[in-house]
Amino acid sequence: SELKNTITKGAKICVIDVRLSNTASMADWWLAPWPGTEAMLLLAFARVILDEGLYDRAFVEGWTNWREFLDAKHADKPRTFESFVDALKAHYAHITPEAAEAETGIPAAQILEIAREIGKAGNALASHVWRNAASGNLGGWQVARCLQFLCVLVGAVGAKGGTNLNTQTKFVPPPFLKPPPQRVWNEMLYPQE
Repeated sequence: SELKNTITKGAKICVIDVRLSNTASMADWWLAPWPGTEAMLLLAFARVILDEGLYDRAFVEGWTNWREFLDAKHADKPRTFESFVDALKAHYAHITPEAAEAETGIPAAQILEIAREIGKAGNALASHVWRNAASGNLGGWQVARCLQFLCVLVGAVGAKGGTNLNTQTKFVPPPFLKPPPQRVWNEMLYPQE
């Protein structure tokens, strides 16, 4: 019901999952890349966002360590934000939508379309990593990093409508029946070892 409410308010949903889930059945785009290629797909989105200038310059410039990146990796370049963006574009130059299509099986035209929608969403991009890609493959944790990179590029970290920090609005419901704390030391509760 929450997903339906979000959709009726104009949100577009993209699900990247090899399984056709309930959420995927309601999504605008259901992408089922070859397992283990999700990071390539996400980086192809990032490449389009960088190339087309769809990133949130103020957020990236204010909240990333781009100066330190230039110092460490490109000390020969001018220490400007423009040099940083050029270095990122060069770093991801090989990850074209066409290269991503060849690796993931997702059409390049669809990658372009979705990347532009992510750029249009800007800081209202809300994302979530679930167990499928992130834990189902060797190196799957890189999927979470690539998704967070997208959130950073469009300034959707801690932004209204975007992706919240895990402690920002976390709700932990109390148990309906909570026993009182122990009153006496007990080896079952606190073993000597």
